[in-house]
Amino acid sequence: MSVLPTFEVIQNAYVVNDIDQAIERMTRDAGLGPWMITRNLTLPQVFYRGKEAELEISVAFTQAADVQIELIQQINDGPSCYRDVYAPGEEGFHHTAMFVPDYEAAIKAYEDAGYPCAEYFVLPEGGSAAYMDTNPLLGHMVELYRDTQGIHDMYAAVRNLCDTVEDRRHVQDGDAVKILAV
Repeated sequence: MSVLPTFEVIQNAYVVNDIDQAIERMTRDAGLGPWMITRNLTLPQVFYRGKEAELEISVAFTQAADVQIELIQQINDGPSCYRDVYAPGEEGFHHTAMFVPDYEAAIKAYEDAGYPCAEYFVLPEGGSAAYMDTNPLLGHMVELYRDTQGIHDMYAAVRNLCDTVEDRRHVQDGDAVKILAV
């Protein structure tokens, strides 16, 4: 029996150096898209390794069947769970994500098993996420979501975009739409 709680993986996430180049590459080479981007997002409350921190990121989302794909570009130079795995100039697979029915109990179970919370933050819609440092076990982190309507709404918006827009080159960037030339 596992000492770590396991739940359905709903997202695979990648740290990238340039969000626009990564979207073009993932669209051209992996056939992913359409995409939804949020640029220069400053998270309102961040704790890195238990200490207050600042984090500014740009993120892009699409779907690969039932799994959401997230691309993350860290904008600021501060420490983060992303920089724990990839130094500036490096990129690659970073984490899986899952909703957990008992958020605090899940965080405690990971910590009790020796996998600390690398980063915790409050999301703009009021939800929260905890990145558990499972790198020694899995080779990547695990992101746990507090199960809130705001996070479900974000996932639904990405799913709706992917279900209703047939052109994989479509990029929804705020109110603007562009079609990639790939």
